[in-house]
Amino acid sequence: RQVNQALEELNQMTMENAQFSEVNAKSSSQLSQQAEELLEVVHQFRLWEEEEEEEERESLAALPEPGELEAMETVPAN
Repeated sequence: RQVNQALEELNQMTMENAQFSEVNAKSSSQLSQQAEELLEVVHQFRLWEEEEEEEERESLAALPEPGELEAMETVPAN
């Protein structure tokens, strides 16, 4: 009788462990999907940030260099 009771308890624990494993597998899958979505958002942000930096570099490139600005100020206007 004790052996049967122990076997029933082991069977019950095995079923519970199987359920926990299933829940963990679903959670892991959801977490993996969320991580992929987050990576996509971060990638888009980086592209957006790079575009802004490129625009800033282009607008700064149109400005005269500091030495050129001083030269322009000292040249007499005709």
